[in-house]
Amino acid sequence: MTTSGEPALIASHYTLSGSPVLQPPRFSFAARVAAAQAAGFVGVGVDAADYAAMRAAGTTTTELRRVLDDHGVSALEIEFHFDWALGGTRGRDSRDREATLHEMASAFAPHHVNVGELNVPGAAPPIPVMAERFGELCDRFAEQRTRVAFEFLPWTAVADLATAWEIVRRAGRPNGGVLLDTWHYFRGNPDDALLRSLPGDAVAGVQLDDADADVVGTLAEDTMLRRRLPGDGTFDLTGLIGAVDAIGVEVPFSVEILSTEHQDLPVDEAARRAYTATATMLADARRKPVR
Repeated sequence: MTTSGEPALIASHYTLSGSPVLQPPRFSFAARVAAAQAAGFVGVGVDAADYAAMRAAGTTTTELRRVLDDHGVSALEIEFHFDWALGGTRGRDSRDREATLHEMASAFAPHHVNVGELNVPGAAPPIPVMAERFGELCDRFAEQRTRVAFEFLPWTAVADLATAWEIVRRAGRPNGGVLLDTWHYFRGNPDDALLRSLPGDAVAGVQLDDADADVVGTLAEDTMLRRRLPGDGTFDLTGLIGAVDAIGVEVPFSVEILSTEHQDLPVDEAARRAYTATATMLADARRKPVR
């Protein structure tokens, strides 16, 4: 997707939060939106915990929408939902989180909601059960015309594109799809042939980031502390862009940078660096022939 010849990019929540994962943002919502707009982003990501904290502090959805509208920026990505495939207490508790995400979907009309399975292999429901419950989840968000993007993570029971696609395919919902985060794709089990075999609408979201050649610490630590800007690492992002373009993926791309270095930047500089690096990478990738 493009706007006036420039890529239509989303600054994910963590790209501009200025804080580690699961910590409150260092910058206000208004500052993040203003920085995103000044850098060239058309959208931002909004985290459910951050949204709930803002609402608890007295900020109304009308005020949040006004901030977005005043800057011509949309909240195109909301996140993150987990435990939706479980029964018992954890499954019931997840519905409180889902209620927040539904409120966000009604307030912002996002392109997609990011969801995933955080349990390790052996602790998650079987694939047929996850597929059934993912379908039910998609049905609930279909009422708000929101796509549901299944994010796979290499250290979990849904570790790669093949497993996520099996769940999405079995569910068979038109608003369901996979979330293709380049860190999780390349650090897990990258499968170019599978990616190129998918229908374009199987991909509900794309998150762009990069990394060094070697993992430092655990996979979870590496992804949360040491991501690189697109083009600053070793991932074959040119090949991946060629693949998603070839199958006709038509979604706004999100930039998700989780790193201690990036979090230390002022929010304006964080936004500018993220947008410039990603736009440059995309331009370079699309000038090269698709394999």
